[in-house]
Amino acid sequence: MNALLRLVSLCLLGLAVYLGGWYVEGAAFQAVQLGAVGLFIGAGMFALMSGGTRRIELCAVEYILGGAFLFAMLVAFARGNPLSAAFGAMFLVVLISAAVLARQHGVASIDVVFRRAYIALIISVLVVQPGEYLTSVVGTVERSIGLVRFAPLGMHPNLSGLVYGGGSLLFFQHFLTTPRAHQKLFALLMSALCLSMVLAASARASLLALGLTGAIAVVLVAWRGSRRARNALTLAAIVLVAIAVFKASAIADYLTVILDLDSPTRGTDSGATGREVIWRDGIALVFSDPLLFFTGWGVRAAGPEVIGFPVESSYINLALEHGVVFGLLIALSFLATAWRAIGRSFETGVLNPALFLSGLMLVFVLVQSIFNRYLVAVGNPYSLLILLLLLRLNLDPSRRPSASAETTPARIRRPFPGAVGNHRTSRP
Repeated sequence: MNALLRLVSLCLLGLAVYLGGWYVEGAAFQAVQLGAVGLFIGAGMFALMSGGTRRIELCAVEYILGGAFLFAMLVAFARGNPLSAAFGAMFLVVLISAAVLARQHGVASIDVVFRRAYIALIISVLVVQPGEYLTSVVGTVERSIGLVRFAPLGMHPNLSGLVYGGGSLLFFQHFLTTPRAHQKLFALLMSALCLSMVLAASARASLLALGLTGAIAVVLVAWRGSRRARNALTLAAIVLVAIAVFKASAIADYLTVILDLDSPTRGTDSGATGREVIWRDGIALVFSDPLLFFTGWGVRAAGPEVIGFPVESSYINLALEHGVVFGLLIALSFLATAWRAIGRSFETGVLNPALFLSGLMLVFVLVQSIFNRYLVAVGNPYSLLILLLLLRLNLDPSRRPSASAETTPARIRRPFPGAVGNHRTSRP
């Protein structure tokens, strides 16, 4: 019975991740999004009923997020905003479900679920929108609308940059951790397909975030990695430089088009006036009321339909919704978790790729969130993955039941319990 309940939990989780990747038009949009959230909550409920939840005390991040959602719910209730209060309650229940799932013994199965859900989403995109995908990924510019930006399964190009940019890191992590050659090739293919989705969407914030995340990874491996890791990095750099030299002109032309650099509104001549203006207005709004500076407006109470303009930055949005104190604590919890995960990945002198990429996934979302407001969200696949990852990386490993039954050689380092991508998993 317990095994059946765990299977149902994983199936619901997979459906939640998959459904969260669809953004349909019209009134059905809210139903689909709430359906994905409901499936995720159901996954947590069945996981709890299965009895496989480890007994681990609440971590600091859970106190911070739980306190922030509860406080925002009370603020919204006091301000007479029942919709925001309901959103706060929903986020709190999602957090509880994530806490249950993060404490499951078979965390490797959850990693497999996310990868398979992403594979299903990519297949769906290629089946449903093959023409649109190919038109956008090659860099098509139409006179009436400019660059044709891809919206996979109806998802906004900026959000798709987060979802599929994060997916490229998820599959690259599996590429590094799986021991089987055919799985490595498949993981690398899926990582490349996710990256092509980001390019097709011309999601420049996500491309910048991926570039900075890659630069940080290169510096850390060159500085603290083993000789074998540095040799692999050097070989990869030589290959990339050779490709860049022989295809410099073609690459430059493609990037100019796909990044829309010649556009009068999005290009280099625009001066980034769009986001600069709304950032300035958003910061002014944060400081406009001393009470709201500390309390915020409530979850989803600072949308464009309320304040009159979109706040295209997670950090300004956090300050508006949760107040500056809770907003800062939430951002610092992400940053501290990423710092600690990356540091621990080098502890033994041999790079732990699962833990290293887990930290880089958080770095990616932190950088991407400067330009978009998706740092704390529950309605898309990557935000659900990040929420689980954030909790798992903060669970006390000393509380983990001793898995002495596992016969792992002493010289092989086991992945940190919170890391996504368990080495013992051989499935795609």
